[in-house]
Amino acid sequence: MQKSWKRIKQNEKERRGEEGKEEKRREKGVLINQLICDPATTVMQEAQGSDHRAEHTAEHAFIGSLQKLLGQTLQVRKVEHNRSGNTAFIVLPQLDPDIVARAESDVNSLISEGRAIVEHSFQSMADAKQKFPNLRANEERITGQVRVIEIKGHDAAACAMQHANNLAECVFFLVTRISKSGSEYEVDFLTGDCAKQAAIDLSVKLLNVCREIGANVNTAENTARKLKAENESNFRKLKALTRERLEAIKAETVGADQNGNPLFQVYKGVFTNLADDTIREFTGEKIQNAGAVVILANLDDSTGRTSIVFARNEKSRGFDCASLLRGLGPMVKGGGKPNFVTGTAERQYAQQIVDVLSDAVSKTKTRLP
Repeated sequence: MQKSWKRIKQNEKERRGEEGKEEKRREKGVLINQLICDPATTVMQEAQGSDHRAEHTAEHAFIGSLQKLLGQTLQVRKVEHNRSGNTAFIVLPQLDPDIVARAESDVNSLISEGRAIVEHSFQSMADAKQKFPNLRANEERITGQVRVIEIKGHDAAACAMQHANNLAECVFFLVTRISKSGSEYEVDFLTGDCAKQAAIDLSVKLLNVCREIGANVNTAENTARKLKAENESNFRKLKALTRERLEAIKAETVGADQNGNPLFQVYKGVFTNLADDTIREFTGEKIQNAGAVVILANLDDSTGRTSIVFARNEKSRGFDCASLLRGLGPMVKGGGKPNFVTGTAERQYAQQIVDVLSDAVSKTKTRLP
């Protein structure tokens, strides 16, 4: 029994030792990869023991396909692999979705073919570029020996990451999102069974969208463009109608100083289904005038809520818009600056809110600093 217990303890010690060595190797590999990856930095955001060989190899193939289609060498600033998927950050001024689709199709053709992956080692970057003149590499980060990953007849990149033996291990490649951020594009992608399931999910979403817009798969894009154009046209009409209704408001003179001179010109009203951004724009214009005060409520039938805008000329004093809005209590939620606040309320309180705020302004005795 004592020998068995000692043996168990020895096995546990050896196991922990191997895990420690593996962790150090992994940390070293990630560190090396951050220094000399293909011209990108790969960030591993996965739990210990993660394996992204297929995903990273597919990324090589994808960038290689993009380069051929675009006729230029691409700079990949970073590649992230995590539980939710993978993202390549590509420095590029313009990336057309049609080009991405063609590259995606090309990668899947290479996967079906089972294109071989070959690892090369060179003593220097010069030696590597002599063998592969179009080598993708972050040269300023590489010193000494160079490890090159070649997708036979397709792509070659200096990279320290682990890779698949051939592209067939990737099974399937799918781009799930393209987004531009500043001077670069973020391209999300999946491989293997995850990519297959995502393709099914996207297909279901497309069919649901088709049902909602009254189109089929073949007409969905044209229908969406038509709906977008109609929406933009209707929104322009709504903005014009909103402006017309607001310009028709007649200012009400309220308050008086010690000499009986009027203090404020109040533009107030309760409206329904007007454009909120045009209301805010109108308010900003009106309060440029000395003594101007705007108190507007806009009821939205689709949500049952009311938008409130309450503002005064910045140089006027006598009342604080934010304080008066807070004084309404739970009736309205919102806030802002002393001279310009916005909020929301239940539609049944719209007229009451406008009246209470208007009454508070009328009781102000001065607008001077």
